[in-house]
Amino acid sequence: MVTITVWACYITYTIIQQFIAGHAYSVRLAIEAIVYMLVVTGLAASATAYLITRIGYFYRARGHQRAPRVMLDEFIGGGKMPSVHVLVPSYQEDERTNRTTLLSAALQEYPGLRVTLLIDDPRAPRTRAARDMLLAARALPGQIEGELKVPFYRVSNAFAYFDEQVRIRGGYLVMIEDMHRLADEYRYASDWLYDLGARQEIVDHTDSFFVEHIVNPLAAELGQIAGALNKGADEQVALPIARMNQFYKRLLAIFDVQVTSFERKKYVSLSHEPNKAMNLNSYIGLMGGAYQEVSTPLGTALVTAGPNRADLVVPNPDYVLTLDADSVLLPEYALRLVHLLEQGAFAHHAVAQTPYSAYPGSATRIERISGATTDIQYIVHQGMTHYGATFWVGANAVLRKKALDEICETSYEGDWEIKRYIQDRTVIEDTESTIDLGVRGWLLHNYPERLAYSATPPDFGSLCIQRQRWANGGLLILSRLKDQFRAKSKREDKNRFGEYFLRVNYMASIFWSSVCLVVMLAYPFNNELLNPILLLISVPYFFMMAADLKQLGYKRSDMLRIYGFNLILLPVNLSGSIASLLQLLTGEKSAFKRTPKVRNRTTAATSYLILPLALIALCVYTIYVDIEHQLWNNMVFAVLNLTLSLYAMIAFVGPGNTVVDLFTHLRNWLVRPVAPKRTRKRRTKKKAAAPPVPTAGAGDWAQVLHYRHETGSNAGHTTVRLQRSQTGDWKAASSSASQAHAFEEFSFFTVFQPVYNMINGHVVGYEALTRFADGSNPREALASAAQRGVHIALDAALIQAAIASSAALPNGTWLSVNATADLLRHPHELAQLLAGSRRPLVLETGDAEAAEVARLGGGVRLAVDDLGAGYETLSLVEHVRPAFLKLGLNSITGIETSGARQAAIRALVQFADQHGCTVIAEGIETAAQRDALVACGVPFGQGFYLGKPVPVERVLTGVGGW
Repeated sequence: MVTITVWACYITYTIIQQFIAGHAYSVRLAIEAIVYMLVVTGLAASATAYLITRIGYFYRARGHQRAPRVMLDEFIGGGKMPSVHVLVPSYQEDERTNRTTLLSAALQEYPGLRVTLLIDDPRAPRTRAARDMLLAARALPGQIEGELKVPFYRVSNAFAYFDEQVRIRGGYLVMIEDMHRLADEYRYASDWLYDLGARQEIVDHTDSFFVEHIVNPLAAELGQIAGALNKGADEQVALPIARMNQFYKRLLAIFDVQVTSFERKKYVSLSHEPNKAMNLNSYIGLMGGAYQEVSTPLGTALVTAGPNRADLVVPNPDYVLTLDADSVLLPEYALRLVHLLEQGAFAHHAVAQTPYSAYPGSATRIERISGATTDIQYIVHQGMTHYGATFWVGANAVLRKKALDEICETSYEGDWEIKRYIQDRTVIEDTESTIDLGVRGWLLHNYPERLAYSATPPDFGSLCIQRQRWANGGLLILSRLKDQFRAKSKREDKNRFGEYFLRVNYMASIFWSSVCLVVMLAYPFNNELLNPILLLISVPYFFMMAADLKQLGYKRSDMLRIYGFNLILLPVNLSGSIASLLQLLTGEKSAFKRTPKVRNRTTAATSYLILPLALIALCVYTIYVDIEHQLWNNMVFAVLNLTLSLYAMIAFVGPGNTVVDLFTHLRNWLVRPVAPKRTRKRRTKKKAAAPPVPTAGAGDWAQVLHYRHETGSNAGHTTVRLQRSQTGDWKAASSSASQAHAFEEFSFFTVFQPVYNMINGHVVGYEALTRFADGSNPREALASAAQRGVHIALDAALIQAAIASSAALPNGTWLSVNATADLLRHPHELAQLLAGSRRPLVLETGDAEAAEVARLGGGVRLAVDDLGAGYETLSLVEHVRPAFLKLGLNSITGIETSGARQAAIRALVQFADQHGCTVIAEGIETAAQRDALVACGVPFGQGFYLGKPVPVERVLTGVGGW
């Protein structure tokens, strides 16, 4: 009330003084008076908006009723839960950052959770560090899932045992021993979580927060429950069966998660737009479908396929939870927000979120002050919900999938259909999507608890990139408010002034506040306009912000630091706003700039350093002019700005960093790198060389092929470089950079798919499969190598890498490796290569001749692919005499329903058995297929249903198995 009253009094007094009393006797003075009143009005509007939302925040905090834990337990144990899919968009994030975020998502107390890391790194890394980062991101989901499966399987078995015992007792009786066993499971889970926290790498305050505020509190709570269960049992009190089931299901919910990854840049059929919105859209658009990878002249594409033929199946969830890769969630986040959205009063809410808070305990001044502004914004967003002006904040949110489907827009890039759920027209995509949801009648809700935390840029350079992106887009979206206004009028919903005032302030106040401050700082206004009463407009704003900062754990004096911080960010905010205006005029989308996530400092742009220094110089000049003309009111304002902006440059940027960044930009401007000229080589006619044939023994293969295992890469990852001499022989690669063009380099890793004895469920062997680092199909890579005459050497390298990686596989199992027909035609060299294996070997080939196989020797068994369940396959078995016959997908498709196919396979199994051959079925994708094959007498099988191909370290953790 003070702010509004003083503003109204000042505007009235100025109009009377300048225009009625005639003090503005010239055009220049009249324009000055009008501009100054507009400046005061703009700044007063921003201050008023903060004070209004602050009141709304207190109303919401006072009226919030937290759902008790027993109600959440009933929600978990009450039947089928709505499905939730967590999406974590990631671009060149540090492995530690991704791991913390994925663990916080995976440890949500929500059953059947699915977490997907959306890797957006370039698929052809240009540096070793980028490649290691990509490989680590690909391996991380499997590692985390493998860790969580250990407690999950234990609790699952305990729950199954409890359920069996209760059924034996008649289905209702709970014994004291059941209470003790349940307490043991909670105690085990608590100890496991404590151990997880102890193993966490502590590098900065974000890691400490993850351990101290997420993992350890959850462990402590589970430990308390264990103690309470034991105490109740000691007092001979048994819980009802329903409550026991709830406790077991809650414990299962913590560890029941599937963690996967997805790379949209692998597929030409998906958008490659470089922004977070399209990374999310690409995967959301696949939900509810099954897809097959198809090679096209432009690259690999995803096309719709039946479930049995699909390479990728994406379930269609009820809710999508989006989480930035530098953010974490408290364990109850998903459960509380989904429980809220499932209540009848929230049936029309599309988004539920908790606006993120900053990690406490920042190490740098700028990170602490930036975190303070983030925590202040939490108050603002909560207050905006009180007035129906909620905006989706993209760092984290639970989204109703049904609502996303309603706002989906379809466009085409070439022949490919591109779906947009989240707008990417501006770089603040969540704000425009808020308007889209509002137009269609959906509401948004900020849950009044701090359940999500996000990292703040630790240096000025990266902070500038983030804040420039935040300032870009609000002006573009502002015009769309009229669409929401009209839609509400059509639905006969009431349009409230408070809602639209706060929405306009949220989207445009960065622009007008920055312009108003620059005008006040740069222009020497008439001294009559500088009335001391103006201080009363800003006093409530600054006093209330200081009180809020104190309540949030900061200092009251941080209010002045934030003011100075915003002064040096004026060029950043103005550049973002100008970019919005340029996009509005030209129609060209602004480039999306991701906030750098590096431990070292990011260089700030030249303008973001020079302009704050120019501001300081302007304040010094203004003080000099004010003293000369005795403009004491204006001088006080200039002294305040000079002091705070000078402090901000020293404390938040640093004199040394400023000099280094400016020198770096000057050097880059003066010294331009020049590409070295290519020297022409004299061409000489050569006879076409025959394809290289390896003639050395097994011991010489290590000299021919150069293996290099990179530090920090996946287990089993290999880069092989091949060089062919003029004579056609292959030799070790030279380290000279000038010879780099003479090498053929292939980067790949080996995965292992288990082969099961389907009768007893035991693993009898593993087939080694190759995955190339660039995502290419192995057949395509070998075909490409064949065009360059290096396919035999590459095939040998794949086998040697598989044998080396298989050393850690479980004992008592065989290893199956694939060999091309060309390599098989050199059995002497191949036999010496296979001799390096320490376990039984099965050589699998699709084109074998009896003479070639005989020369391999008796130590290696042969597996051949079937040619269809007809005469050709019978002839192959009789002629080649393989140890194994592999039935492909074409042979087993439809076997669960086709009696004729079952009879044919039954006869084939009998014929193979008579010739000492064992049948292995490939591509088993359902339990019905497995059961039908077992009924036909097929003893061995492999496929995605039984076990997926995984790296060797995941084999050891039991991940991916049947």
